[in-house]
Amino acid sequence: MIRYIVRVHYEGKNYFGYQRQPKVSTVEETLLQALIETNYIISAQENRFISASRTDKNVNAIGNIIGFNSEKEIILEQINAQLPKDNSIVCWSHAQVEEGFSPKHSLKKKYWYLSEKGNLENEVEKSTSKIQEICSLFEGKNDYRLFCKNDHRNTIREIEQINIREEQNYILFEFVAQSFLWEQVRRIVGYVMNYWELSDELKDTKALLHTRTDIDGLNIQPADPSNLILVEHYYEDINWVIHDKALKIIREKIKDVLRKINQEKVQKGLILSYIENLNR
Repeated sequence: MIRYIVRVHYEGKNYFGYQRQPKVSTVEETLLQALIETNYIISAQENRFISASRTDKNVNAIGNIIGFNSEKEIILEQINAQLPKDNSIVCWSHAQVEEGFSPKHSLKKKYWYLSEKGNLENEVEKSTSKIQEICSLFEGKNDYRLFCKNDHRNTIREIEQINIREEQNYILFEFVAQSFLWEQVRRIVGYVMNYWELSDELKDTKALLHTRTDIDGLNIQPADPSNLILVEHYYEDINWVIHDKALKIIREKIKDVLRKINQEKVQKGLILSYIENLNR
């Protein structure tokens, strides 16, 4: 048996989330069926199939990771041929790893959130530098109880960095951390984008990130999941094999996402540069 990990791109809008669920179409179930139909695995349990991240409905990914054991030498084109013809799921890179390797144990992961510039109304106080200033308050170890959907996990987490970039007609939020809570990125973005309409009490971001705050909740909707992208999981000493044909498909898919936000010709920016440099 060989243990493989595979990097997967998908469009969340076509599925009821990532994780397997009964009687609905999910990304994970679709991937599993493709692996079974191509005889790479017999079952998830027998071949120790595991996914690095579980994303919500409508959330997209460039680099989520699946891992499994197989007796076959992997050919991603075979797997992709069994995946949906609309290329809503594309496997684009693979690597061989040690038997005990779990993709869940990444060193850190990166998310991008894309927000229309129009939401900022072009006002001076809502500049990119001001957004960066607010976001910097979320960096480091904090209690994110008010900035996640509670699922009974410890809400103290550490965000390594949040970078803000201005790209054509949208603002790109880049989050890097070892782990994230449920809806954490979307709730932070929702807070930042609504910051100027908040009361003075709720503008005290440092207090909201303090364990002993008396505030029970923020009446702020999490940002739209369709603009959230799981970009990458980081590991040490992985020799990825890139599949150029699949990478071209992903590039065109990402262009479609950017067109929906920009509503104009897509120019080369951070996202497209990132994808183009994946095979270098």
